[in-house]
Amino acid sequence: MSARWDQRLAILRRDAESKLLEPLRTHGWTVAIEREVEHGEYLVITAARGGHGHRIAIMYTSATENAVYKALATQVEHIFIKGELYELESYAYGIATPVTSAGDFHNLPVEWNDASSEGKFAPEIPLGEHTARPPKHRTLLSETPIEAIWLRLRQLSSVTLARKLVLARAREADVVFDADTLDTKAQGVAFALRNAIDYFQLRDSQNVSQRVLNLYYGSLSFAFAEMLAAPSGPATLADIEASTKQGHGLCTLDGEEEGLEKLVVGVIASGFFPTWVKFLGVPTADFPSRKPRVYDDLKKQPADTWVTIEGLFARIPEVADLFTDIFDGKPGWVTPIYDQKANQGPSLFRKTERPTTTYAILLDDSSRLTKEDITEFPGPVSQIAEVASAEPGKHFRVAVDWTGKEIWWDALSLHHSPFERTALIKPLFGNVGQYRAICIALLYALSIVVRYRPSVWRRVQEGDLDHLRVLTEAFLAVVERVLPEQFLEQVTGQRIFAKQPGALW
Repeated sequence: MSARWDQRLAILRRDAESKLLEPLRTHGWTVAIEREVEHGEYLVITAARGGHGHRIAIMYTSATENAVYKALATQVEHIFIKGELYELESYAYGIATPVTSAGDFHNLPVEWNDASSEGKFAPEIPLGEHTARPPKHRTLLSETPIEAIWLRLRQLSSVTLARKLVLARAREADVVFDADTLDTKAQGVAFALRNAIDYFQLRDSQNVSQRVLNLYYGSLSFAFAEMLAAPSGPATLADIEASTKQGHGLCTLDGEEEGLEKLVVGVIASGFFPTWVKFLGVPTADFPSRKPRVYDDLKKQPADTWVTIEGLFARIPEVADLFTDIFDGKPGWVTPIYDQKANQGPSLFRKTERPTTTYAILLDDSSRLTKEDITEFPGPVSQIAEVASAEPGKHFRVAVDWTGKEIWWDALSLHHSPFERTALIKPLFGNVGQYRAICIALLYALSIVVRYRPSVWRRVQEGDLDHLRVLTEAFLAVVERVLPEQFLEQVTGQRIFAKQPGALW
């Protein structure tokens, strides 16, 4: 085979694939290149479907000697030309077989498809692994998106509908439940959601203290429902309630300094919180088995097993402006942005190898973080460097390894909400990265202060710590909007997009 033909053959195969073969496969035709012929520079292609067969050819150029046309016309029913037709009448004369450009191929499959169909039905197209399955997302359009979310949550508080949900998720995961287990899981989901709804939807008649308590216990009920709805979750509500008998799995103690923000929140190995996050896939082996009694006890356990209330607020991106106004500490989140300067764009003229590393900018709006702080954020991030920018904030360029992912940000555990579109949050207690778990830890701490530390809480409400009241109220408003949506996603196993009609985001 000549080198010239080898090069032209590669081009011809590429065009045949995109213009002839792939369109035919789309309609369930089995196609093959039967012959590759150097003299005349053409391919012969066969197609079969539902007992019907066809043979066609594609030529590199219309400027091919007439003898080739005449020989080919006896073998195929249609001849296609890779590019434009050039003086066709001077070459393709004396034959009845149609000769057209490959760009005009569409009409021929329409005729073939019609001839190979029976009545209104085409022959079955093999689905392979792409069989029909429930959608993995749900779009809710409403002038008030949170009301649409609550409507779906109330719907699942029906035992009958909860049973359908549990069964559908089990089938999708190839898990089989007996009738009793299916019933207990469904009843547990419905009852837990009813509790959550009762707690969350009393806002109009509540003061801040009541909102803290109700949102905490409502969020716990949501977490119960999340666990019960999952095919791998517990079978009964009683199974979860048994873990709560060992406590909340969190604890508080006075900080090194006085003040609400210095109050310490720690995690322990027993109780509901570690049970829940272990269900979420978080390792809990390093969680302490005993509660610290005084601040000095914290020196005996890993530093990432406790955090201050200020550190919890630092991980709530939606209240970032208030956080930086009130505290001098560092935020626990950054905004990831695609780095236009550092990445090579795709070529329009040649096929390039799919990258597995992308450069991103991690933006710190507060300008308080260092490159050492960036190492504490999750994900396959390397090559950290602070870079100059005319835009506000500190900009850190990082390399993100997204091998095996569809796109680079899939490699990062990103938080999305209606208030903060995208944020990368520093994990809590070493490995707890789920936003809803961070919120529950903060709600727990606030609830402890409300119930057992009136000397501190009253100062927040109407005393010298009243600057923290605004921050707390802002956080509660975020919880009321974001957590119902996030837990609806977890209970249904579907990504939820709740927005106003006509909204871009």
